[in-house]
Amino acid sequence: MKTIRWGMIGCGSVCEVKSGPGFYKAERSSLLAVASTNPARTRSYAARHGVPRVYDTAEALVQDPDVDAVYIATPPASHKPLALLAARAGKHVYVEKPMALRFDECAEIIDECRRQERRLFVAFYRRALPRFLQVKAWIDEGAIGAVRCVTVLQHQSPEPDELSRATLPWRVKPEIAGGGKFLDMGVHVLDFLDFVLGPIVEAQGIAANNGGLYDAEDTVSASWRHEGGVVASGSWCYVCGGNLDRIEIVGERGRIEFDFFAATPLRLASSAGEETLEIPNPPHVQQPFIQSIVDDLCGLAPCPGTPESAARSSRVADTILHEYRRQRRL
Repeated sequence: MKTIRWGMIGCGSVCEVKSGPGFYKAERSSLLAVASTNPARTRSYAARHGVPRVYDTAEALVQDPDVDAVYIATPPASHKPLALLAARAGKHVYVEKPMALRFDECAEIIDECRRQERRLFVAFYRRALPRFLQVKAWIDEGAIGAVRCVTVLQHQSPEPDELSRATLPWRVKPEIAGGGKFLDMGVHVLDFLDFVLGPIVEAQGIAANNGGLYDAEDTVSASWRHEGGVVASGSWCYVCGGNLDRIEIVGERGRIEFDFFAATPLRLASSAGEETLEIPNPPHVQQPFIQSIVDDLCGLAPCPGTPESAARSSRVADTILHEYRRQRRL
């Protein structure tokens, strides 16, 4: 059985634990090369993680003939050019979410990978995490009957580096991230609900900037409908006092409740009674999804995420944020 040899572009915080180790710990997978815009950081990462090849540019990395697939772990503004670069160099592409700044850029990436006959994957890794697969299993087994509605709540206080324009992280800079923390975090929720309830076919939303800390939206309210008829609503606020992270999926005979970003116990209440399950995340949360990509590339089993499903989440986010972006000329 062949080994998929990975090149990684970018080696920031997400690569330290969440994703990077997964490439050399997954079966039939190795992390062969790494590149970033910071040579000192690149060499430090390679030394600490045992990566044998170091490149100073993405262009040099994608020309390595021994690299089979490229993981793009950079901010969204660079996703499209780097994905096109890798595909045109004959590499399969695994890109961080969101796939790009806007849906039309996602479509360009998908089209180019198809032209180059290269596979494309996007890091909506909760599709392979055990605790989220348990939620899907409950729904698929009919534990709560037919799903009727979903409520999403995510409220957070501002982070210290968001309190000054001089220290703003890239995640709240629209020119780099495409939007604010809703686009960085909310798309994970949209993608997971697409996974368990089917594509979102109708959406509307209102976005605002209530904190004035940065130009991106910091408060979002949205409602949408899934292909099978399930209706849902969500509230995201990143400038409030206290933290709240909750999803409630309500069916005709019960409900499922869980925190989305924290690995707290899952709660099932149904006609059969109440059940609580504690399913911790693995040490490297992207590793199960990385394994599914490797298995797919090796012809063993399909990855649970597709480029088209990833692009759908960007399209829904674009719809929700459309009026805010128009008014702010973002």
